[in-house]
Amino acid sequence: MSEARRMMGDLKRPRHWVYWADLLLSVAIGATAFVLFPARNPWSPTAAVCVVVSALAFYRAVLFVHELVHAAEQLRSFSLVWHVLVGIPLLSPKFIYEFHQEHHASRTYGTESDGEYVDYADQPRWRVLLTPFTAFLGLPVFIIRFVVLAPLSWLIRPLREFVLTRASALAIDAEFVRKLPDGPVPRRWIVQEAACFVYGVLIAGLLLTGVIPVVRFAEAYAVITVLLFVNWWRVLVSHRYESGSRPMSFPDQILDSVDHTSHPLLAELWAPVGLRYHAVHHFFPWLPYHALPEARRRLAAAIPAGGGYWHTADRSWWSTLRRLLSRPQLHLNGGAR
Repeated sequence: MSEARRMMGDLKRPRHWVYWADLLLSVAIGATAFVLFPARNPWSPTAAVCVVVSALAFYRAVLFVHELVHAAEQLRSFSLVWHVLVGIPLLSPKFIYEFHQEHHASRTYGTESDGEYVDYADQPRWRVLLTPFTAFLGLPVFIIRFVVLAPLSWLIRPLREFVLTRASALAIDAEFVRKLPDGPVPRRWIVQEAACFVYGVLIAGLLLTGVIPVVRFAEAYAVITVLLFVNWWRVLVSHRYESGSRPMSFPDQILDSVDHTSHPLLAELWAPVGLRYHAVHHFFPWLPYHALPEARRRLAAAIPAGGGYWHTADRSWWSTLRRLLSRPQLHLNGGAR
């Protein structure tokens, strides 16, 4: 492990121009496709293309939150712009993802304390396949969280704890309870939450007064639903999900993660910002996303053929999903949780 980290020492500094160019281009493509949506003919093939292109572009943009959590100190100005362009408009501020570090800790990875892990390998196949369709509930849930529950929780103290622990984490585990930091709620949480509330109220006012046509809101709903739908399929093939709710050692955590190195252009659409190199990322969580391809090339040159690490690579998204669904169903009533 120490030798592997030494090999990657020169890759750990983020190239800021790559971050800025990638983010701004993604937002520009997403916004352009959104504006070009033919509102007078919303069921046309052109409309469908605009929705898909906008969703995939904004999907890439929003996933920079993963980088912001891992390199908060190095990306401060980038974080501010990201919030203005993406985080606040999509009601996905950084603070609701800051629990992500627990996903990398050996003491919590794959356990009930890991909000980004569910024992899908032990769950009924129908439940796994239905999971991505919860994307249709995404936008309504975000609106309720920031436009309704947020102001109520500012006034009702008992509700505040529920909102912060059960409704403030971009978790995949519906039963996850977020642990709050010691002391008062961080000021950045309050600022980001308030900004989402103000934005949501502003959009609601513009809709009610007719400034924003209802068809545009429907378009936004479609874009966010497609975005979340694609993300759910990415989540399902990011890991083997074979922990059985038990803690896993660091090497086992890596072997439970998956790299998708084939079909790079297609993989960049459904697992962008380095997330198709998920095993490499768990090996070196401190590496910026643009360094992950080079990191994997160096590992390829250093690790003998047939070494355990090579089992992390899958040929395609479908091969990973097929493996997940082909595992014996050990817990017919819904898995270990």
